Amino acid sequence: MNENQRQQNRSKFTFAFAAFAFGMLISATIMNASKTPSADQPDALISYKGSDFTLSELPTSVAMPYYEMAHEHYEKQRAFLEEAALQLVAAELATKENISEELAREQLLSITPPSEDDVNRFFEANKERISKPFYEIKGDIAQYLTQQKVREKRFSVLGELERKGDFALLVKPPKSPAVSIDTEGYPTIGNPDGKIQIVEFADYQCPHCKEASHTLHTLLEQYGDDIQLTYMDFPINRSGVSRKVAEGAVCADQQGQFWEYNSLAFDNQAQLTLDSPATFANKLQLDKAQFESCIGASETIKKVKDSELQAINLGIRGTPAIFVNGRKLEGHEIEQALTKAVKELL
Repeated sequence: MNENQRQQNRSKFTFAFAAFAFGMLISATIMNASKTPSADQPDALISYKGSDFTLSELPTSVAMPYYEMAHEHYEKQRAFLEEAALQLVAAELATKENISEELAREQLLSITPPSEDDVNRFFEANKERISKPFYEIKGDIAQYLTQQKVREKRFSVLGELERKGDFALLVKPPKSPAVSIDTEGYPTIGNPDGKIQIVEFADYQCPHCKEASHTLHTLLEQYGDDIQLTYMDFPINRSGVSRKVAEGAVCADQQGQFWEYNSLAFDNQAQLTLDSPATFANKLQLDKAQFESCIGASETIKKVKDSELQAINLGIRGTPAIFVNGRKLEGHEIEQALTKAVKELL
């Protein structure tokens, strides 16, 4: 046997072994899914002095990191199983069209490449956060937009399969432990007696926080009698701008205009600077002397820091982090996940 034949045989063996391993992984995952306890009857995780403790009964400092670990594992399972579904669809299409599975997959996930205008628009919308000139970053932007389109196409294909009843993910996500958040003194809007209590930890320079803010206010308009929203700061952007804008929001809250300030900050997200708080205060016609005295005060700095420390103690690692009735919301699409959670609770 010559070297070329040996290499071909090795390649065939490697492919066959990988396929076998992938199949075993899926089988094991599905078997484990069938043993997943009901969300209404959570399994105890530890026993201490004769008492069993579920995840929600463990100290928050342990429960939340444990949940995050479980959720990361679930996300990996979901990625594998969604890929399995796409492979099954491609195989079916290949048989139907009498083409190779590779070609069938290309047809299934075909996208229109981003245009020059798409790349230019993205750069213009984000150039405040991009430190490189356009000619240097152009290729990276095109690659990012292409990957985004591929992800959206995958979601679209899988979503259509779900709507038709042809695909369902049997592995259930872990349920977040219920946690207690000290919201005393932080800005709220909506019905304090509403059956849905939402707490949002956000950063004013976080694009997804801007999206979440829009979605939350839309839900408030639709279900205002049933929802109360509390906003808390988690300024994770290293520029220091988010923190300064958050401190300005505390001072706007003192003068009864937090939510107006909050909207201005998110609407002008791409142009935020250390001078933005004063600009917003002027636009809202706040008392200038009171605002200037407030924004440098130790109490103002402490209020933002206390909110940040709560987020850290809850195991939050990114923004936005949204808690609905004490349970952390998870989901790829913020609007879809929030709307679904609210409708289910109502």
